[in-house]
Amino acid sequence: MGYAIWKLISGYPSGDVSVWDFVDKLTPGNPGFASTLISVVLAVIFGLLVYIFPVILTENEHLGPYPLWLHCFYFAADFMGIWVFLDAWRVTNHFYMFLLLAIGEAIWVGMETYCLQRAMTYEKDINWKPGTPFKTRMTEIIVLVVCFYVGLNFMRFELHDETMWKFWIFTQVLITIVPGLVLEKRGYRRGNCRVLNITFICVALVSFNPWLNMWKAIAPDFFSFSADPWYYIMGVICLFFAIRGLVIYEKLPAKPEIIEESGKKPILK
Repeated sequence: MGYAIWKLISGYPSGDVSVWDFVDKLTPGNPGFASTLISVVLAVIFGLLVYIFPVILTENEHLGPYPLWLHCFYFAADFMGIWVFLDAWRVTNHFYMFLLLAIGEAIWVGMETYCLQRAMTYEKDINWKPGTPFKTRMTEIIVLVVCFYVGLNFMRFELHDETMWKFWIFTQVLITIVPGLVLEKRGYRRGNCRVLNITFICVALVSFNPWLNMWKAIAPDFFSFSADPWYYIMGVICLFFAIRGLVIYEKLPAKPEIIEESGKKPILK
């Protein structure tokens, strides 16, 4: 018991994460290649879905599931990721996975740009006082993105996080916790859907399970349970809030046959 308490209070991972961990674990034929690749593919698929569904919801119902600040955070994080992974691609003599990850980040930035644009139009009366000028709305988004971009790069340098692998897990923490809290505060289903909440649960399971998550697969010395128990404690919290979000959604009244704000039938129930 004493050791466990010490580990939680003052025990830190002795390993680290470098670009060469990716090369070692994701080179075809190397030990663990298949399981590592599967863990990465699963994380990327669910990561894309948590923005594909909101894009559909936003266009169909004129409201998305995320607050404005969260879009700004993800735009800053993924824009940073493009250049981090391109630099890793250069350093590793064009290792294929870093180029694929950079392309994935660019796709996320594209979807986040769409959601930010719609936040200024479809959701403007939710995010700002009615009648707020376009210039003011645009300025606030730019300021938020810049603050997040500088802050995240500051954290990346402080953590000596050359691949963003230490920082990137926080994107999973926010996506599994925040939307359910937003949904609870709104008190209606519009802008959200059942399959998205199920996806959040899958994100928590894929990201934090101790057997096949891509963080541990790439850097086991840093992300194993023995090295970083707080990682898995955080995972339990994320899973709890993801499940809670689904329960909240199921308890809310069904969406109307026609969404008044868009004049369309809801595609995602």
